[in-house]
Amino acid sequence: MTAPVLKLPDIHERWPFPVLHNPWQDIVGAESLSWMESLSIMSGSQMKKFRAANFDILASMAYAHMTDMHHFRVACDLLLVLFAFDDATDEQSGQEARRTAEISLDALRDWKTPRSQGEHPAGEMHRSFSERLSLVASPKVVDRFIASYEMYVTSVAKEAHDRDTIRPSLHSYLEMRRNTGAMKPSFDILLIPHEIPDDILNDPRLIHVETLGRDLVCIANDIFSFNVEQARGDIHNAVIVVMHERGLSMQQAMDFVGTWYRDTIEELWTAMRDVPLCGSIAIRNRVKMYFAAIANWVTGNHEWSLDCDRYFPMGRGSVESGMIVPLPRREL
Repeated sequence: MTAPVLKLPDIHERWPFPVLHNPWQDIVGAESLSWMESLSIMSGSQMKKFRAANFDILASMAYAHMTDMHHFRVACDLLLVLFAFDDATDEQSGQEARRTAEISLDALRDWKTPRSQGEHPAGEMHRSFSERLSLVASPKVVDRFIASYEMYVTSVAKEAHDRDTIRPSLHSYLEMRRNTGAMKPSFDILLIPHEIPDDILNDPRLIHVETLGRDLVCIANDIFSFNVEQARGDIHNAVIVVMHERGLSMQQAMDFVGTWYRDTIEELWTAMRDVPLCGSIAIRNRVKMYFAAIANWVTGNHEWSLDCDRYFPMGRGSVESGMIVPLPRREL
């Protein structure tokens, strides 16, 4: 009997933005990993898998424009913090995840106060990250980041409580995923080198570009991680939502989500050309750089996902040859 397979959509067939890398990747990436290991938030075997995930490569592509090594160190640390927090809360109950979220936010807001002994190591992880962030970012960027991060951890804790509930529509799923995907705080870090005035940041045209960028990153992640997630029974995935919402087969839902993604790319291209009125050439150039940095994030996420053994243990070549992957048995 032929093993069942799933054909993944080629979502970046017409993506125009090149892959870029940060020149500080090797040095800063190693420092950031050593810092994470020192926190003892993971077991030895978990840390081994964490190292193999090559989050430094994702950071290098997503934050390729950061020429200052200290800025890039914050970006690298953030990605490790996000993945470590996500892995930790995945194994927790809703109540435990809420407590971890509370500890993390308290530490993020008050990095000057030492954490209590015996507390979950997420507290010290966030305190240490916040201290480094405060050294390179303005108070305005820090405040914006903390507000975004609060939305993220609150949403993750709620997702942990609602693990067995499938979202009724792709629209409602996206509203949730925009927060649990942690892209808003990830984009806030892009502002460290070049701040943008609040009135421009609050302009609907800029917010629209941010939203489209977040959606593309999150849905690409759902496409590439779907095979692993469906095998272990996870239901918080756009493909699963579309299957239930529209009564589609697994392949039909995957094709639908792929088409949605490509249509959203077209929408992003159009939105990036609609730059808000900025009052000066300097600010307009900062907005254009911010838009380009968001595109870098989309590019980096796509490239890293294809190379990620979390999703494709057999390597990138096994996926790119026709974008066909075998469907593993669902875990019982």
